[in-house]
Amino acid sequence: MSLEECLDFGTKMGLAECGFYASSVNLIIGCLLCSKIPPFWNLRGKALIGDEMNKPLKRLIVLLIYKSDWRKLFISLAILTIIGIVLQISLLSFPLSTWLHSPLVRVSNAKNFSNSLQLRLRHEKYWPLHQISAPVPLNSSSGLIKGVYTVERKRRRRRKHEDELQILVPPPTPKTPPTSLQRYVWSLPPNEALRYAKVELKNAPVIANDSELYAPIFKNVSMFKRSYELMELILKVYVYPDGQPPIFHQPHLSGIYASEGWFMKLLEGNRQFVTRDPEKAHLFYLPYSARQLQQALYIQGSHDLAPLSIFIRDYVNSLAVKYPFWNRTHGYDHFLVACHDWGPYTLKAHKELVQNAIKVVCNADLSEGIFKAGKDISLAETTIRRPRRPLRNIGGGMRVSKRPILAFFAGNMHGRVRPLLLKHWHDKDESMRIYGPLPRSVSKQMSQQPEDC
Repeated sequence: MSLEECLDFGTKMGLAECGFYASSVNLIIGCLLCSKIPPFWNLRGKALIGDEMNKPLKRLIVLLIYKSDWRKLFISLAILTIIGIVLQISLLSFPLSTWLHSPLVRVSNAKNFSNSLQLRLRHEKYWPLHQISAPVPLNSSSGLIKGVYTVERKRRRRRKHEDELQILVPPPTPKTPPTSLQRYVWSLPPNEALRYAKVELKNAPVIANDSELYAPIFKNVSMFKRSYELMELILKVYVYPDGQPPIFHQPHLSGIYASEGWFMKLLEGNRQFVTRDPEKAHLFYLPYSARQLQQALYIQGSHDLAPLSIFIRDYVNSLAVKYPFWNRTHGYDHFLVACHDWGPYTLKAHKELVQNAIKVVCNADLSEGIFKAGKDISLAETTIRRPRRPLRNIGGGMRVSKRPILAFFAGNMHGRVRPLLLKHWHDKDESMRIYGPLPRSVSKQMSQQPEDC
């Protein structure tokens, strides 16, 4: 077959309909189909394509060119290409958006690079930064930045909103510099600091009128105010870390005995008065809860408080063996807080604990010989219904200046103080609601009214 016949054969097979109008293309394809293509020669003189083309290759070319649906084939190839791109993106170590839309990380101070930084995304991803050496020398005008940082991503669940990079560099907590007087007092050992306080109390400035204190109710308002100022300046308390919950270090924060629990909670979380160095302490706190002690050790119906008292005795003895501070003063500079009615009775097994230690108790009954007037402290019982909002039900939720009742009491007339209280204040003053036994419903209603104490 001549070349003209091959060209006509290719044209008749529909090459023109596919858009192949170039005569050279028609020539090559037509000759391939009729096996009459002249041999093509490369630079080395070897034939690339010639008359020896086998029949399977001819059939494959005919199948691809004339019997294939090019539209479907194009769509299939496009879908496969998209799937491949998506799979590659999903396997990347960094999200594609980070490469395309990452903002520049700016640090205002070169000192920040000496510390470890973190990048926080808006969807709560944390990316730690690690310093590596700069690959190129830095221009002096660009600042003193001596490193660049790479980001290491922790895998976490993604959220729908976009990423937003922020550097978490918390500002330093502002601290008021101490005065020369504070530095001097804080440098003193505990005994010398107490001597300094005694001298200051003797030379306390006289106060005639004070906007915060009502002078007639104080024996010496000038000494009281100066004593309070020195207490805030000097006092340091050491909290013994010994003891396991729930009896120790686990405050009871609800109910009528919640006062002791809130004292423990607030003191242990305080940084002004609490010290971790016992050598700098003026007072030592025994961090146990009388309410938790009763719930943990008391056997219902036994009417026996001896196990509770023995437990406290053994605890104090263990502190005396482990630390030198109890034996140094025999407990005079140690104190405890117990709001449960049984609090004072749980101390009877330890003689020095009863006689020497400072007891802050709600049951301040002098008739038992445990509470020492002038040394021990009476703590008011305060009912806390909701520990998360402890002040909600106190005083009817009213401010102190808006409460019409100064004090309320109702109960049985046992002991020595209650009959005297009823005798002097019953029906004597509208702001002092003092009663004997009342029905439970009336007493509950009265106790919920706004009052100061």
